[in-house]
Amino acid sequence: MTFSLVGSSVQPSGVVTTYNVNTAHKKNETLATAIDIGNLDEESSTVSISDAGSVANNAVSTTFTALNGTASLTQAFSNPVDKAATQFQLFDSQGNIIADSQGTTAQQAAYAEWQAGSLNITAGTYTAIATPFAGFGTALTISKQEQQGTSLEVSSSLTGSDPTEYYNFSFSGSNLKLDFDTQSGGASPRVQILDSSGDVVADNEGNAFTQANYQALTSGTGLNTVSGNYTVEVSYPANQTATTTPTVPYNFQLYAGNSYAVAYNTTVTTPATDNTATGSVTAASNAQLYTVSQYNKINAAATTAVNIGWLQENKSALDVYSQLTSVDSADFYSLTLQQGNNLKFGFNTKTTTDPSALRVQLYNSTGTQIIADSAGTPAQQAAYKALTTTNGLTAGAGNYLVKISYAANAPKTAQTYEFGIYSGTGYNALYKTTASPQTIANAITAGTYGGGTSRSSAIASYLTAEANSDTDTSLSTALQAFI
Repeated sequence: MTFSLVGSSVQPSGVVTTYNVNTAHKKNETLATAIDIGNLDEESSTVSISDAGSVANNAVSTTFTALNGTASLTQAFSNPVDKAATQFQLFDSQGNIIADSQGTTAQQAAYAEWQAGSLNITAGTYTAIATPFAGFGTALTISKQEQQGTSLEVSSSLTGSDPTEYYNFSFSGSNLKLDFDTQSGGASPRVQILDSSGDVVADNEGNAFTQANYQALTSGTGLNTVSGNYTVEVSYPANQTATTTPTVPYNFQLYAGNSYAVAYNTTVTTPATDNTATGSVTAASNAQLYTVSQYNKINAAATTAVNIGWLQENKSALDVYSQLTSVDSADFYSLTLQQGNNLKFGFNTKTTTDPSALRVQLYNSTGTQIIADSAGTPAQQAAYKALTTTNGLTAGAGNYLVKISYAANAPKTAQTYEFGIYSGTGYNALYKTTASPQTIANAITAGTYGGGTSRSSAIASYLTAEANSDTDTSLSTALQAFI
């Protein structure tokens, strides 16, 4: 028998990045020794508005890009008159009003959902605006926080020596979904979801209440539950044993909401690496290492940055391993501090013992403002020093860019480097990106070198040059594989 999610209620959002980890179950595994499979987040966009602004009678706005999920509005007004004298609106990219506290009946209903955090939005760009009524000297501030949807995927097997297996995960959302499949063709494992107190929330072989919750969990609607830490327990069913069914392979996926953009795939033996900021960040004893491979593009810029993930204080850490070369002399990485109020940075050069040979810069999301710079102005260098100390650099939730480049006057020889980014003092999941430097051959194939030449036009150019006997040797070598 196969348990599966009813309907296509969960869909990937655009390009999905998949991180992978290989680990092993522990002998006589228990709740206390469960494998940590990561952080499950429901895709959402939160706009926060308060009357803590410094400019009187000002309208404020923020634009955010959402994939799919829910939109929330939080309002922290110390003066209730300020809130009552303010109009709150949400627009889509075409200027259409989605929600309006002073709009039509439908728009006000959407505004109520926006406040409740239950307003469903589709992929696109949105703008939130708060405008004081005429005659009211209200000072407003506005901020945004975007949470990217994730999926947790596990592949494992029950065996005679390993009849019960446990998986811990943290959940941030309100809608939990499970898709469970077995490939044994016989036994269907018993599947239970336990909360942080060890109480059973859902159970496919439990009492009427927990079985009903399990049915909701595996339906297209999902199970309404609170954010927190949970455990999946998989064991032999009541009518099966390791003797009658020696091996039961299975896999399952956990989702939150209706969409996700990052998948964390655990195949149940590598320890997590640790590149901490001056020893102030400690990996949990059961921390897992998730890995993904990417490419740094030649002539990289802020707009072509490699996305290395979403960072959460005391929950996740990001690690990057890459190399600068004479043709790939600057690398850009984008990340989102999803939850937290500080950033910490650990940087190691692998090729040279002189860390000053490489320059490290932290930018805002667009690459237009330098926040910290290892070789910048005195203020930027001071910010970089803070970034690499035990206390870290004060920073709010949002999007950031990291740029790695050669220092001024440094020789452009191949330089391998690794860095880690953290928030808080610990983590239970490390997401490592290995970003290979792009070669000229690969860039030609991808159409990102020499003015964006495509594979077909590059081959055509090669053939023309070959006919004229003026083919460049490196270009000839690069293209031979495609002819």
